[in-house]
Amino acid sequence: MDIGVPSIRNLFRIKAERAFLWIAIGITSIPLHLLYNSAVYTSLAANDFYIFIVTNNHFEPGAYANTSSSVFPSLEWATPNATMGEEYRNFQLFYSMLEGRNTGNGRYEDLTPSQCAKRYSTDFVSTNRNLFLITSHTSNATHNDTLLDRINYSPGEISYTRWICRDNPVGVSQSGDQCNPNELASRVTKGLPWQMNRTRVGLIEISGCKSERTAERCKVQFSLGIMISVICCNLVKACAMIMTVVRSREPTLVTLGDAIDSFLRIPDPTTMGICFADRRFIDREWRRGWRTGPRQWKQKGVQRWWTSVSKTRWITCNFCSATIMIVTAVLLRLGIQYEGQYLDTDLKSMWSRGFGNVNSISLLNVVLPNIPQLVLLANLPQTILSFLYLTYNSLFTCMLAGHEWSLFSHHHRTLRVTSPRPGQRSTYWLQIPYTYAIPLMTLSGLLHWLTSQSLFLASIEISDPFGREISDPLGSDSLATISGVGYSCIAIIFVLILGIIALLAAAGMGYKRFSAEITTVGCCSAAISAACHAWGADSEEIVGKKVRWGDVGCAPNLGVRHLTFSSEEEIGKPLFGEVYSGIERERE
Repeated sequence: MDIGVPSIRNLFRIKAERAFLWIAIGITSIPLHLLYNSAVYTSLAANDFYIFIVTNNHFEPGAYANTSSSVFPSLEWATPNATMGEEYRNFQLFYSMLEGRNTGNGRYEDLTPSQCAKRYSTDFVSTNRNLFLITSHTSNATHNDTLLDRINYSPGEISYTRWICRDNPVGVSQSGDQCNPNELASRVTKGLPWQMNRTRVGLIEISGCKSERTAERCKVQFSLGIMISVICCNLVKACAMIMTVVRSREPTLVTLGDAIDSFLRIPDPTTMGICFADRRFIDREWRRGWRTGPRQWKQKGVQRWWTSVSKTRWITCNFCSATIMIVTAVLLRLGIQYEGQYLDTDLKSMWSRGFGNVNSISLLNVVLPNIPQLVLLANLPQTILSFLYLTYNSLFTCMLAGHEWSLFSHHHRTLRVTSPRPGQRSTYWLQIPYTYAIPLMTLSGLLHWLTSQSLFLASIEISDPFGREISDPLGSDSLATISGVGYSCIAIIFVLILGIIALLAAAGMGYKRFSAEITTVGCCSAAISAACHAWGADSEEIVGKKVRWGDVGCAPNLGVRHLTFSSEEEIGKPLFGEVYSGIERERE
């Protein structure tokens, strides 16, 4: 059996009740990783808006405005009436601004070109609505209408800022109708003119803006179905833990100290006489019933930490981690290439877009009908990460168990056990020393947080230019909602960097040397048992004192030297080339 680490193989060798509780706790962890952090989620509010280009005297009293102009919007809604309340007032206010009247209304604010470019070069405008771009033109015989043009804008486009690019801004690098709106904002902030080349009016320069202010309406939403699932999973876990505390009274073998204490008190006859046994010897010879006998100690020098971990565990952890990181890197490259069609993809630009921020470009092209399915997709990496972390944590647990085992060959130590008796110490609260446990927990928390910022649920509710609710395409009464799974390239890059550092740290730890020469038992219960056949002293007396593992001299009943635990002061290290005990066993 495996001591001190989670092990599927142990499930087949313990009581059915314990195995059932273990499985219940394990299975209910999967839905928690998939659902827990999305039971409560936020939705952004975005405003649809009209954009008009007007002359510089459009808002002056008495200026001429042809309200029958062809640039007026064709509204899809019925003519508003006074029963509509706030929506009717918004409609009236918009038309008064469109006709150049009521310019003193506090809802509309004057913006400089740089302020205007910054505020409207974002994907989802939540604090402003309808926009008037004021040019340097004056109404005259050529332009006898103060309302010059209307810019088409649709919140359903792939990038909501493409209207800036479609207007052929002068001095901004452009490919077709695509450009980087941030480049325009940067140029205008530096004092360069904001110029457009419109088909209807020709080359114009924006000298200012009037923008309608609105209150933000973001929401914190709650998924009842997800929360019920989370509560049910936690309830099963709580019941399993209570049953474990109430019904499990027998001693446990949780730590290395527990195993040593148990095998010193009740020696295992099946491993008697093979005090030199290590994990590899148990797997290759002892388990198969091959003939064994006294053997020479051929280990020269101390082993490295990685030898206490099985090849299967090393391969599983490194192969799975490497595979996931390669797949993630490939998907990251595809995401950067896709974003590059619309946005800058240098590190500075990606950093400015932030971790976990929603934008219209960085959305996965998947069609799922409801929020719970989107939640499952967004949180799938969390479950994969949890599995990888378990395998990664088991590497450190095995290596640190091997380190603790080697210390018994270096000097006398008290046993660290789950339920200490006089002369023993309690085990670590986190099972491994805090020097390693705290960094590992920090690593886990940081990776989970970065993963949640790399792939996340995105929900945006859009209202019309008058603040009215837009009918949902499916016929519901809610706002038109864009629901999907967003991703952040810069967060994914940090996840990959941290993952690579974690693997390098594990490899570096594995290269460390043990404190002294000793058999490499790892977490193998049979190898630990083989080293715990004491003689010449009462076992109860030994486990209550500081003990050391080493050469205790010649065993009278075996005729050869013996290696075991002892509380005596005179105990030596294993001698290279010396023959130590073993008994012959015929192959079954």
